[in-house]
Amino acid sequence: MTSTPKKPLARITATAFALTAAAIVGATGIVVTAAPAAAAPLVAPLRVEAPGASQLTAKLGVALNMRAARATRAAELESGEAGVATMDKIGGLLLAAPPSLRYNVFGPSVSGDRIDAQLRVSTEGYPDFTYDVSWKQIDGSWKLTRESECSLASALALSC
Repeated sequence: MTSTPKKPLARITATAFALTAAAIVGATGIVVTAAPAAAAPLVAPLRVEAPGASQLTAKLGVALNMRAARATRAAELESGEAGVATMDKIGGLLLAAPPSLRYNVFGPSVSGDRIDAQLRVSTEGYPDFTYDVSWKQIDGSWKLTRESECSLASALALSC
């Protein structure tokens, strides 16, 4: 019994591919190329270190700054562009406040992708007021929550 020598599988596959490609090109006149499939890169969720109290105070200041670009302010808010109107109302009242008005965030506590803290508002001659505020980490940035926007607006008798 004589056996015919077997062609290596890679050579058979390459020959079949070449014949198929030649048939397609000959029949249609269109050159077709095939690229090997590439696996999609693994992407881990972006995690950013939680900001401290002074950084959170600065982030709140940007959101309230009516002279800053709307897009810059919206980037600080969970609600984005939709929340800028609420921050405008709050910022407008702050412009009318006595020059001694000060606010700062203190006591931030991080739990996963959320920071809970207190906002202290003080004005000379009046007792300090504190409000609960929070930020969420969204797409690698810490943003003031919609809940906090509405709480601050409500404390000032404003709609949210």
